[in-house]
Amino acid sequence: METTGTPTPEELLDAGRRTIDRKALQKTIKDIFSYRNPLRQFMENYRFNVIRWSATNLRKPSLWKRAGLFFNTGGIPGILRENFRQNRADLLARWERGVIGDINRSLIRLGSIPLSSKPRDLSRQLKDISRKIYRMTTYDRCPSLLQESLLLSTYEYIFASPHERKFGNLCPDEICGMLRQNGVPQESLCYQNYESILAGRETVLYEFTSDGKATLYLKPMDHVRLEMTSKGYDMVPMGIPPARTLPSPAESMGNMPQLSEKIGKTKKARSGEKPAKGAGKSKKRPQIG
Repeated sequence: METTGTPTPEELLDAGRRTIDRKALQKTIKDIFSYRNPLRQFMENYRFNVIRWSATNLRKPSLWKRAGLFFNTGGIPGILRENFRQNRADLLARWERGVIGDINRSLIRLGSIPLSSKPRDLSRQLKDISRKIYRMTTYDRCPSLLQESLLLSTYEYIFASPHERKFGNLCPDEICGMLRQNGVPQESLCYQNYESILAGRETVLYEFTSDGKATLYLKPMDHVRLEMTSKGYDMVPMGIPPARTLPSPAESMGNMPQLSEKIGKTKKARSGEKPAKGAGKSKKRPQIG
């Protein structure tokens, strides 16, 4: 009867790859005394080689041929080595699925917490998830956890941002859902101004994108404002305000009055002036004698 010494997912969550190597070796040794022992596997491989040779040559192998097939079958050390590799691959896959599943469950639980009901150990929960993500990324050929890492940073930013009392029943997952409905990509959620959003002010949304030349930048998108309506919370698009433009130099020169117009206006003003009193009269000179 086969022994079942496989660790539980809870035990694998606290295990590293070195621990998995040790557990894979233990399982390989236990399998020696089980139904799937190396000697039985060797005999099954030998019978398979005999059947394959008979099917190829349409006759049964002779005694000498059977001896050759027996010695050409992989030995017990090779079977043990292959069993260890298979056990290690199975345990490693289970460990990765267990840790990633635990991270996703923790993120789902954090995303459903209202802003006004933050637990006292919120900082510890965030650090615990961050530690698990970091531990996974330090191993070679580890699955990508970029989405989980960005989502954790987004939730941490939302919980740290001050909010108005009327937005206290909102959850981080609901806020992210409204942003995604307004066209914000998943990977750009952590770059939004949640302080302004949760204050009910008009806020510009950003998209983390590239210009096609390996230069990354934040591209402005729509202007929105978080409001509380009769149907619940809604992120209302506000439209882009008109940009303030300055007149071009050509337009400025065109609007300026010409020099000839200025001179003409000055002459007209002078010609329309009344002559001064006594102007044009010659003064009488005193006569002598």
